[in-house]
Amino acid sequence: MPVEQPKTLAEAHEMLTHLRPRHDAEPLVWVAFHRRAAQVYASTAKVDRRHQHEAQHWAGSELRQAREIEDRLNPPDDDES
Repeated sequence: MPVEQPKTLAEAHEMLTHLRPRHDAEPLVWVAFHRRAAQVYASTAKVDRRHQHEAQHWAGSELRQAREIEDRLNPPDDDES
């Protein structure tokens, strides 16, 4: 059964609360969650015009969190010059 796209920012927050991984989940599980959350918030921004900017902010924040985890998992090689 496909998950229905939230129509409001509040619905997006509620949906993502239920999808949130356990605190001790593997980092890649968290990356997948943050990337999914970014997609949900970006889509919500298109339909919830009243909260468009806030939803876009949340989308960017979730994407940054995913990238931070990815950077910790794959640090740049300091030997490259």
